[in-house]
Amino acid sequence: MVHQEAVLGQFLRSRRQAARPAPEQLISSGARQVPGLRREEVAAKAGVSVDYYTRLEQGRKNAPSEEVLSAIALALGMSLVERQHLFDLARATRPLRRSSPAQSARPGLMNLMETIGDIPAVLHGRGTDILAVNEAARAVIADFYAKPSRERNIARWFFLDKESRIFEDWENVAAHVAGMLRLDFGRHPGDRRLQSLVAELNSQSSDFRRLWTLHYVAVDFPRRKLINHPAVGSLRFDMEEVSPKADRDQTLDIFMPRDTQTKSAVARLLASRRTGAAETASPALALPEQWE
Repeated sequence: MVHQEAVLGQFLRSRRQAARPAPEQLISSGARQVPGLRREEVAAKAGVSVDYYTRLEQGRKNAPSEEVLSAIALALGMSLVERQHLFDLARATRPLRRSSPAQSARPGLMNLMETIGDIPAVLHGRGTDILAVNEAARAVIADFYAKPSRERNIARWFFLDKESRIFEDWENVAAHVAGMLRLDFGRHPGDRRLQSLVAELNSQSSDFRRLWTLHYVAVDFPRRKLINHPAVGSLRFDMEEVSPKADRDQTLDIFMPRDTQTKSAVARLLASRRTGAAETASPALALPEQWE
């Protein structure tokens, strides 16, 4: 298992290599052999020694202070979510915390899902586990309740199930799915199920392996969604996300139809689903059983 100090170092190295140096950060104007910033340039901007920063990247320095982390984040031009991930990784190098508690859907988010009616909505939690999905989402995206409980996970579905290719911009959405998983991976270092999921995806999906090595982090999906549904053709949605401040681990994704054609197609899918003989199995908002 990779130690958190090594994960922290890998993330710093990936952000340094991806950084676009400003003129004032360049130590010399000579030809640059590597992309991004040099270690000495990051160290100079952050106000730390090159040796100290090098040990951070190599996983040989534990628990840097918040002041040092803030300075390094500024030197690397990190976004807000990247800075958040950096602090999560640094906290994880300190004494181990308790394992993350079992997940259960927040009642307020469930109530919100009930009020939006026939608009597709998916509630996901830590590690992109699907906690609830309404009937419209089951008709438009996938019938997750019909799948084995361990397969009710967005990342697992995206990278191991060809059904996910209904997204016309699959590559872009997949990168965000991996980024969301990466953020949770740093926030919950003791979560064995999350570690097992990442290991499984790395072993079974070349797409996931490629995206995982980028150390990209994300908190949400691209706003606009294009779905090529096998029964009704092209569907266009605007994504709205609802995530309570009190719980960073749960998000309700709402797929708002962008045009009347999409709205009508969703209505047809629901009508067909509700009149089908097989639609007596489970209620639209029944919670799937939790799995260990």
